[in-house]
Amino acid sequence: MFIELGKIVGVWGVKGWIKLHSYTRDRVSIGQYPQWHLQKKQELPRAFEILQCRQQGQGLAAQLKGIDTREQAEGLMGLKILIAEADLPNLPAGEFYWHQLIGLEVVNESRSLGVVESMMETGANDVLVCKNKENPKTDILIPYTPETVLVVDLESKQMTVDWDPSFLE
Repeated sequence: MFIELGKIVGVWGVKGWIKLHSYTRDRVSIGQYPQWHLQKKQELPRAFEILQCRQQGQGLAAQLKGIDTREQAEGLMGLKILIAEADLPNLPAGEFYWHQLIGLEVVNESRSLGVVESMMETGANDVLVCKNKENPKTDILIPYTPETVLVVDLESKQMTVDWDPSFLE
């Protein structure tokens, strides 16, 4: 399985460097992986060795093995940057990657609230965006904090939260 960590947003210079947008919390850490898999829409990903990745002004720039000209780099514009899930570093017990939380059923002490559809970063804390089980047209936003998220059980695909149902109304 592949995990999306960013996308190619431009070219830099004439020697095949690319500009990229990183989805990693520490933007520069996207360069720590020795290999990226680049994917265009529904095509199969192609593996590329990363020669260099560094901060360049406000963004990031990278040099990939086999991409030596500006024209080759332009051909990569818009591609997703993926890595193999197995290449992710192990996290300490009780910590999870966002992709592990998406799809979990969210329950409180009395009922199922919905399913985690996505996550968002707010600065203060991360927020679970759940598809409301009772009203699918509205999302439920739940802070992803130790006080709110009581148990994450990846095996049962369920998350138990301390979230008052009256917040939904």
